[in-house]
Parts: sequence; C-alpha cells; structure tokens
Amino acid sequence: MGLNYSIDCRRCGEHTDYRIATNIATAATAAELMRNIDTECAIRCPKCHSRLNSSYKEFREQVHIELCE
Repeated sequence: MGLNYSIDCRRCGEHTDYRIATNIATAATAAELMRNIDTECAIRCPKCHSRLNSSYKEFREQVHIELCE
C-alpha cells in the first residue's frame, strides 16, 4: 500500500514520478492532505525549483496523486 504521485512542471517540462510505501491509514491521510494543499509553504519542482502551489488550481494541474496497492 502506498501513494504514487507525479509532478509535471509547467515551467521546465520536467516529469518526475514518486512512490511512497506506507500502510493504508497513513496513505489515506496523506492523500487527503495532498488534496487540501497549503499554499503558504512552497512546494517546488525538483529540477528548476519553481513553485508548484501558488494556487490550488496550479497545484492540481501539476501534481497528480493516487492511492495504490
């Protein structure tokens, strides 16, 4: 069980995939937190370091999250 998420940066075009292995309760909580992302603390692209969460809409367009088995 875990979370798969990918980043598609609009600025540099970088596509990065991540997988976090965890138990179901932690994964479900993390998925919910990622859907309700804070826009005050910067989340940045790993390549160009541009901010991915200036707004909720911008974050949802660039970061894709799914719960996996």
